[in-house]
Amino acid sequence: MIIIGIDPGTAETGVGIINTGGGHLKLVELSCIKTKVSVPKPLRLQQIFEGILAKATKFKAQALAIEKLFFNSNAKSASAVGQAMGAAMLAAARCKIPVFEYSPLSVKKQLTGYGRAKKPQLQRAVRKVLRIRAIPRPQHAADALAVAICHFMITSKQ
Repeated sequence: MIIIGIDPGTAETGVGIINTGGGHLKLVELSCIKTKVSVPKPLRLQQIFEGILAKATKFKAQALAIEKLFFNSNAKSASAVGQAMGAAMLAAARCKIPVFEYSPLSVKKQLTGYGRAKKPQLQRAVRKVLRIRAIPRPQHAADALAVAICHFMITSKQ
């Protein structure tokens, strides 16, 4: 199964794609969809939508796992993240791919055993699970991989 993990944001949307076949997880692609602040927001959201749509189509994805909106004190950034989530979900709907949402807490708990794990601990867990030599970069793409891995871990237990 091909799973696309998404770490949503309007400036950078992390995309991590894994293949769950063959007995172990394999890294397929790691990237970010970057948009420019100078571009009007509707066009930035279109760029996110089209980027995810292209990857879902290219890799024949069967699931899209996305990090849930984390409510913090910054309403402006929360709104932007929510809009990027909508663009990603719309791309999945266009491809008829089911969408699964996971909180940052549950992603960290699945991969590290501790829901309040720090970024370096999560990055090491992603590297270990995927059997790759280096910590995945950029950060948003590494977070997207963590979400995809979380989805696999949760659904494989069911």
